Amino acid sequence: MGLNSQEQIKDQLSKNETILICVGKNPEGDALGSALALYGTLKKMGKKVDIVSPSTISDKYVFMPEAESISHKLEGARDYVFSLDIDKKKLQQLRYEVEEDKLKIFITAKNGEISKDRISLESARFSYELIVVLGTSDLESLGNLYDENSELFYDVPVINIDNNPSNEYFGKINLVDVAASSTAEIVFNLIGEMDEKLIDDKIATDLLTGVIAATDSFQNKNTTPKAFMAAASLIAQGANKQEIIRYLYKTKSVSMLKLMGKAMSGLKYNSQYKLAWSVIDDDSFIKANAATGINLAIKELAQSSPEFDLFFLLYTLDGSLKGIVNFGSKQETSELMEILDGHMEEGQIIFTPQETDLIAAEKETLRKIKIWFDGQKQ
Repeated sequence: MGLNSQEQIKDQLSKNETILICVGKNPEGDALGSALALYGTLKKMGKKVDIVSPSTISDKYVFMPEAESISHKLEGARDYVFSLDIDKKKLQQLRYEVEEDKLKIFITAKNGEISKDRISLESARFSYELIVVLGTSDLESLGNLYDENSELFYDVPVINIDNNPSNEYFGKINLVDVAASSTAEIVFNLIGEMDEKLIDDKIATDLLTGVIAATDSFQNKNTTPKAFMAAASLIAQGANKQEIIRYLYKTKSVSMLKLMGKAMSGLKYNSQYKLAWSVIDDDSFIKANAATGINLAIKELAQSSPEFDLFFLLYTLDGSLKGIVNFGSKQETSELMEILDGHMEEGQIIFTPQETDLIAAEKETLRKIKIWFDGQKQ
């Protein structure tokens, strides 16, 4: 009998020494907590590990242990070899200089000349033996990390760990558990299977941050008994629950509060579909408060009531219509994404209505969402 996905991942993490950990664009607490916990674990195992995200980290997550270790650009992923055939021409001296942003290599042969056909530049192996992608539905969500290094992701084995039903199973090994409340819960179980003693207070805090962020502090419909059990174990292992709650829920910027208030003031609700939505037509207001992250404000609103299965916002920015869909519970969303001709970013559908005014866009978006809801019930 072959190894299951978790056993295969344990084997790969054990035998490979240079490992790259990736999270997608605009990562939320679950993906970050999972990635940082695995990063800390692998370092304790003596591995050479790098962690990278294409986006800067939201201020609300900077408290997380090892957060400062996250890079935003992949550098040095591959070595390049300058090769010189010295079978017949022995070298007397080799030196280099950097002049006006150019590297110049000086080679002196003991006798005669060195012809150009004896010199070559070739790419060597990649610096990483293994890639782990966490809380990310597809490779395209890695943004420029994937776009600029696609050959790396093609040549190096990829482990894909996630709990999202829309995951595309893009890894060589896929550990996708849609029954889990969070990716952090999956990583917690994985580390525990490797060696529970590896989890210290910092790793426990990162994992608990992921669990709390994914379950909205155990209040949303995704929360399972296993999430509570994982949280209890992590607190017993030293996770700082008070600090997590303070940073995630007790600190909101004025801009965030303004955005939430503006959306709530125009809130509309359809009880049949448990569907809530709002429209903001004040372009100047959006511009003034956009820096706080409209997506994050809408996510906070969507999770503020158990009555919301889906919440969407339509707004104008620089004269263009924009739309965001957020879900109150974990659902298969790929069909709705196609219906709206949008794309997924951190669990939200981002789309651009084709209509020229907000009233028409609101009616058409409602029509499409109701079609999707009716299809889900069949």
